[in-house]
Amino acid sequence: MTVHRIENCNGTCHSGLGDGIKSSLIGGAAGYIAKYALPLTEQEKDSDYKKIIENIKSQAEKSENEFLESIKANPQRSLAQDAYVKSSENFIQHNRRLYNLYVKSIRPATPFIIAGAITGLVYSFVKNTFSV
Repeated sequence: MTVHRIENCNGTCHSGLGDGIKSSLIGGAAGYIAKYALPLTEQEKDSDYKKIIENIKSQAEKSENEFLESIKANPQRSLAQDAYVKSSENFIQHNRRLYNLYVKSIRPATPFIIAGAITGLVYSFVKNTFSV
């Protein structure tokens, strides 16, 4: 690997500072995205989480037992009633996904951003160090 002095580069050398800043920003953004992309941990699925999920399930079952059974019993359902029956079957999964997203949204973003920025900075350092 050739080492050049900055004065003798004649415009061909560049500073790694700009690359480091750019990599840190990209890493920080990736860390923020990871806040939502990573699954919930067991610590986040505490008793409050389990209580709310059970509440969602019980409300869905109650709604289905009271209203959907009367619609399902009708042999000549309208298209709107058919669509409602199909959409209500996804009620539990949809609300569980929404609550998981809510729990992820209240996660502190700082550790994810810092970890991403440090990873980007280390990547930039290694890339600039070993590039010819």
